[in-house]
Amino acid sequence: MKRYTLMLLFLAVACLFNAAPTLAATPLKVLIVDGQNNHNWAGTTPVIKQILEDSGKFTVDVATSPKKKQPMDSFQPAFSKYDVVFSNYNGDNWPQSTQTALETYMKNGGGLVIFHAADNAFSNWDEWNKMIGLGGWGGRNEKSGPMIRYRDGKVIRDTSPGAGGTHGPQHPFQIVRRNSTHPIMQGLPAKWMHVSDELYSKLRGPAENLTLLATAYADPAKRGTGENEPMLFTMAYGQGRVFHNALGHGPDQLKCVCCIALLQRGTEWAATGKVTLPVPEDFPTADQISIRESLSANYKAIESYDFGTSREALANIEAEIRSMPKNMVPKIEAQLIKALTDSDSSAAAKQFCCRMLRRVGSAQSVPALAKLLPDPELSHMARFALQLMPAPEAGAALRQAVTELDGDLRTGVIGTLGLRGERKAVAILKPLASANDRQTAQAAIKALGRLGGTQSAKALHAATVLRALRTERDDALLMCADSLAANDKTKQAMKIYQSLSQPAYSTWIRIAAYQGLVKADPEQAGTIILGLLRDKNLHMQRAAGKFIAQIPGEAMTESLAKQLPTLDPEAQVLLLSALETRQDKTASPFVQKAASSDNAEVQMAALKALGTLGSSEHVAFLAAASMKNDAQGKTAQDSLKRITGPGVTEALIQQSQSDSPASLRGSVIDVLIARREMNAGSALCQVAKDSNVQVRRAAYRGLGALASAQEVPAMVSLLLSAKSASDRSALERALVSVVSRDETADAAPILKGLSQADNAVKTNLLAVLPVIGSDEALAAVRSVLKTQDVDLRKNAIRVLSKWPNGKPLDSLLGVARNESDSVQQILALRGYIQLLNVPTNSRTAETVECLTQALAVAKRTDEKQLILAALPKYPCDAALALAKRLQQDPALKREADMAITKIKQLMLNLNKSVTASRSSNNAKRAIDGKIGTRWSTDRAMKPGDWFVVDLGMEATVGGLTLDTKNSANDYPRGYEVYVSFDGGNWGDPILKGKGTNPITKIRFPKPVNTRFIKITQTGSSDSWNWSIHEMSVDQD
Repeated sequence: MKRYTLMLLFLAVACLFNAAPTLAATPLKVLIVDGQNNHNWAGTTPVIKQILEDSGKFTVDVATSPKKKQPMDSFQPAFSKYDVVFSNYNGDNWPQSTQTALETYMKNGGGLVIFHAADNAFSNWDEWNKMIGLGGWGGRNEKSGPMIRYRDGKVIRDTSPGAGGTHGPQHPFQIVRRNSTHPIMQGLPAKWMHVSDELYSKLRGPAENLTLLATAYADPAKRGTGENEPMLFTMAYGQGRVFHNALGHGPDQLKCVCCIALLQRGTEWAATGKVTLPVPEDFPTADQISIRESLSANYKAIESYDFGTSREALANIEAEIRSMPKNMVPKIEAQLIKALTDSDSSAAAKQFCCRMLRRVGSAQSVPALAKLLPDPELSHMARFALQLMPAPEAGAALRQAVTELDGDLRTGVIGTLGLRGERKAVAILKPLASANDRQTAQAAIKALGRLGGTQSAKALHAATVLRALRTERDDALLMCADSLAANDKTKQAMKIYQSLSQPAYSTWIRIAAYQGLVKADPEQAGTIILGLLRDKNLHMQRAAGKFIAQIPGEAMTESLAKQLPTLDPEAQVLLLSALETRQDKTASPFVQKAASSDNAEVQMAALKALGTLGSSEHVAFLAAASMKNDAQGKTAQDSLKRITGPGVTEALIQQSQSDSPASLRGSVIDVLIARREMNAGSALCQVAKDSNVQVRRAAYRGLGALASAQEVPAMVSLLLSAKSASDRSALERALVSVVSRDETADAAPILKGLSQADNAVKTNLLAVLPVIGSDEALAAVRSVLKTQDVDLRKNAIRVLSKWPNGKPLDSLLGVARNESDSVQQILALRGYIQLLNVPTNSRTAETVECLTQALAVAKRTDEKQLILAALPKYPCDAALALAKRLQQDPALKREADMAITKIKQLMLNLNKSVTASRSSNNAKRAIDGKIGTRWSTDRAMKPGDWFVVDLGMEATVGGLTLDTKNSANDYPRGYEVYVSFDGGNWGDPILKGKGTNPITKIRFPKPVNTRFIKITQTGSSDSWNWSIHEMSVDQD
């Protein structure tokens, strides 16, 4: 959002009232909360503070949150100390404790004011949404609550679906009072005009206990909804009061008298339930906006400012100047001139005035600024102010100063004349360009160049320049020529360019001159460029390459490209690169000829250029060139991947189907893959029938990458007719790739193929079915379990084990229970255990029951170990019982002990919650089972940092382990461990220790029965955070 300023209102309090209000014995205490917002909170908060304090009714404090994405743990405003909280905040979520504190404050009778974008905040905080009634953006939709409409004199709750929150462009609009008896609205007109602002629409929320005060019509011509949208309303929350004001985008909107009055009256009501502040006499009317303009900043403070003192007053002045309307500028300028000319003002104060006068100065400022030009300490700041000032008087003052000053001061003024573009200074600068004083002459030459034009060029030509400054003079002449060309004085410009392009001048001057000639005379540009390409100076050749890209037109492209054979190899390479940059395909015939050059570098550049300039006509040429096993071949292939235009894809497909060598056809297919030519599938099905194995394999790769469900039947036919196992495997991989990629693929072509295939092919077709995963596919695989072919049944078992869901579990368990063949029985059991890992939306205990059934048919230790390895994934009492049962088997005791420990830990973690002194929102990362995540203090560890774990229930604990291997230096340098049953009374530490490595194992002197465990950091580090990647609690 635009940054505005702190202004208006501050000195104009008296006009707000008909008579001074009777002040309360004790002012109401207001807390403005800000720090983050998608609006200019830094600009609006000071204005709001001044508006409220100017009423005489309030004292105002501000609580500013940490910056975005910074830790929020320390943000704990003391809401209960205030009569009303004013939210100018829309940003990161507050800590839970802060949210709870505001909820409690409001339920106990607190006041809350919602200002504009504050209703965008906290879309997922239910109680906040109840407080504010309606909100926008942040993912709000119909689930957030209804929209409030005012139709036919009634408040309507509109439950239509759609996103919450929108607005069109800022524009003035009329506000209509809908409640005349509410204390905030008493005495306000029935309608009034509001300044250009965002008209919030489609706000959504619970809207419970909402009292509508005023609406505004959202005009469809301004991208509005065509509804009367709520602008002002109140909410009841517990015993508290909420005033919701959707107006006030930024400081400019807070100039509107309606905003001023409503913020004051609404804040008083939110704090007390009453309004004693009167409606100001200049409140807007039904057809007239009312704005307060005044100089609010303290300009008198400039005179007492010096380096090292507070800049607060100056910052306010600067902010006011940035947004003050034009009609206020003379007042500001007068204040600045007064401070600038005050004898008591310091040099620092005067420098500030000069900076501000650069923005707002006029002819009125010139005399005061001109007096500073001879001052060594302030001359540069005076010139800074005068440089861009449009007043002719500023130029006159600078010209006069040149005749009166010398040394560095005169040099500075000369430079300012050039930067200002003061062409009346040419006569003064002309003799100075010939001065024997190098500093003065150099400044004059540069200034004349910046001034440009005919007179400056003549002055430079006439000057007798020091030898050391000749290049400076040449550069200045180029600047003059550029200015002449820009002003359509082409002949004069070309005369200068031509003179400076001669060999007597330096390379860089000549290049700049030629660039000017090329731009000034496009008809001769080709001749000039060719001449430069033939120049023996490599820098001139390279410059020509850059010029080529700047001259448009097919005729220019063709005329240059025709000259390729006439140039030496280095120039050809430069020209080819430049033609490629032009992207004009007119050059392609000539570039193709260059691609057959005997010179390798020319050939490489031409092949590369064809990737941009070529068309379908060049596909065969590039395909043949790509067969070279060298850099040229790779470049040709890269160009094939990049080449564009009608018919290119068809030309590539034609090459893949041609009688060209197999290596070429295979290479072209790889190009089709790289280009993602998804319409090549049908053609590749034909290529896949080729007798050459190299071509077939390339076609299979292409089908896997490019084919769609439409080609699956043809691919199945190819598989049915494939003669070798390697071909079948390649087609299987291609089919799997296609059905994985194309969601429209179904099992029908595969099932049809199964009915026609021999057993070898059936194996390949079966492998495709798990990717489809349909019920028809599953039935087909199950039917294979009944076949007599043992190898085919084994393959069917393997296929069922890879199924995307748990539907084949019964089939696999049936084979494991009933199959007499040990290999099939083991395959089925292992597949069953493997398939249990697939998400099935089953309860943990149900999955453990399935593992128990697997155990019943497991005959070997290996499978029982697999069951034990799976159990910790389903932590529950049943899993623990099964692991303990297996613990009795000596062959399984080691694995069972590990499983039991892990299950216990995971069960404990299910009930655990954690908090920390810092970054508490991320504390859960220390117990999420993911070593790659961590909780951290997010700054160097310090004594007093703490981390608390709530076990969720009382348990006997023997110790804990803090694992921070992934942040090896973040272990605690010292610690104390406390335990508690209530999380509040900790007593003395049960042990103290020091961390020495990334794994901190803490063993209690004896097991402790507790619920809460607290680790407090007692060590420190200048460089390293305290982090915990994973914390485990040893529970007995």
